Amino acid sequence: MIADGRAEQIVLRAVAGEPVGTHFLPTGDRLESRRRYLLSGLPVRGRIVIDDGAARALEHDHTSLLPVGVLEVNGDFQRGDVVSVLAGAGRHLATGITNYAADDVALIRGLRSDRIAETLGHEYGDEVIHRNNLVLV
Repeated sequence: MIADGRAEQIVLRAVAGEPVGTHFLPTGDRLESRRRYLLSGLPVRGRIVIDDGAARALEHDHTSLLPVGVLEVNGDFQRGDVVSVLAGAGRHLATGITNYAADDVALIRGLRSDRIAETLGHEYGDEVIHRNNLVLV
């Protein structure tokens, strides 16, 4: 909704359905909206370099990024930050929201997902980046 913020009780009037401005309906589903959000120029806090097998899985099977495919971690990102996913020769393959901080990813890189909890003492899921929080570029 775009409306004149100087008008009296504009937010309440808009919520009540009064035609006080221009209303934009959402396009696409929630997943598509999330992917657009990830590509909207958010600040990238780090990089995760992955092996060829993980790159193929992301590109062709649209899977999540698992720790077993992680080769290298760069940057000082936290859980929930946006990171770039790089494939061979530094090719920017994807952008996503990570489930783990950089220090944690460095500890679990190369491991199977069932070893996350024993290695870290906690877990936030089997994936470094869940496929719903990952968009190929």
